[in-house]
Amino acid sequence: MSELSQKRAPIYEALEKFRRMRVVPFDVPGHKHGRGNPELVELLRHEKEHGNIVWVMGPAFAFDDGARKAMQALIDNGYCHGLLAGNALGTHDLEGALLHTALGQDIYTQQSQPNGHYNHLDVLNKVRRCGSIPKFIEEYHIDNGIIYGCVKNHVPFVLTGSIRDDGPLPEVYANAYEGASAMRELVRKSTTVICLATMLHTIATGNMTPSFRVMPDGSIRPVYLYAVDAAEFVVNKLLDRGSLSATTMVTNVQDFIGKVAGGLGLI
Repeated sequence: MSELSQKRAPIYEALEKFRRMRVVPFDVPGHKHGRGNPELVELLRHEKEHGNIVWVMGPAFAFDDGARKAMQALIDNGYCHGLLAGNALGTHDLEGALLHTALGQDIYTQQSQPNGHYNHLDVLNKVRRCGSIPKFIEEYHIDNGIIYGCVKNHVPFVLTGSIRDDGPLPEVYANAYEGASAMRELVRKSTTVICLATMLHTIATGNMTPSFRVMPDGSIRPVYLYAVDAAEFVVNKLLDRGSLSATTMVTNVQDFIGKVAGGLGLI
C-alpha cells in the first residue's frame, strides 16, 4: 500500500476556489484583507445607466458624518433613483444638516451636546412650520445630507412612519397601507434594491420585491436585492420570510457605504 500524499488538501483547495468566485464576500469592508464588494460596485455602474437603483435606509446613516457624505455623493452622481426610509432617517438627517447633531450627539465627534436631546424636536417643529421638507431646505439654507441630495436631484423618496414617531415630518405617511402603496410604486420600477440597517423596512421591501422584471421591450431581467446589517438575525429574517434571491452581508453599514462610494471613485 502506497503512503497517502500530504502534498494536497482537496477540501481546502475547493473552498479557496469557491472563495475566489466571490459568490458571497468572505471579507467585510474595512477588513485588512478585504477589498469591499467589487461586484456590487460594477453592478451599480451598470444600473446607473441601464437600471433603477432603490435604497432602503435606516437612521444609522444620519448618525455618522462620513456615511451621510458618502450617501449624498451616491445620490449626486446618479446612483440613486429612489429612497425608502422612515421618519427617523429623515428627521435625524435634517438635524445633522442644520445642527450637526443626531439625537443630540455631534455626528463627527459623537460627543453629546448640552440639551441636544431636544434638537430633533426643534428641527421637526421647524419643518412642520415650513409645511414641507423642500421649503425647510430653502428657508434654512440647508446644503448637505441625504434628504437634501434627494430634493436637489429630484430623486423620489417615501418616508413611512410608525406609531412611535416624533412629529412626524410633513411628508411621512402615517397610514401604513398608504405608505406601503407608495413604496410599491418605487419598487415596481427598480432593478436593484439595497437595504441597509433597517429590519422592518428591509422585510417590508423584501415582501414586495420580485425576483425578476419584464422590461418594456419584453425582455426579462433579474432584480438584485441586497440586505446589509450589523446583526445576522436581520438578514436571516429577510431570507426566512421568503426573499430567497437576496444577497446578504453582515457588516457595519457606515463602513459599507463608504467602501461603495470609494469604489465608485466618489470620495
